[in-house]
Amino acid sequence: MNATRPALIMQRWNAVQYDVLPELCAELGVVTPKLERIIYVLEWARIEEFADDSWDGIGRPPHVRAWLANAFVAKAVLGITTTVGLVERLTMDKTLRRI
Repeated sequence: MNATRPALIMQRWNAVQYDVLPELCAELGVVTPKLERIIYVLEWARIEEFADDSWDGIGRPPHVRAWLANAFVAKAVLGITTTVGLVERLTMDKTLRRI
């Protein structure tokens, strides 16, 4: 998808605004503005397309790298300075964990 054309940008924006966000709000309950920002960033960045899950069968099976990448994007958006802080926030915040 060529996301540089204005029509495609608006199509993507409308999909996030009217499809993804209301569905997540219905599933999660209350979504704060910062969590909405995370949803927008993750939906626009689509970082899971770049997180490879290849494994050659030797050693411990890998975790889903897209989940880890999403967590670190959320860390940046929320302004959490340490990974320990991110882990604590994910432990306490059910909504962030679900996103």
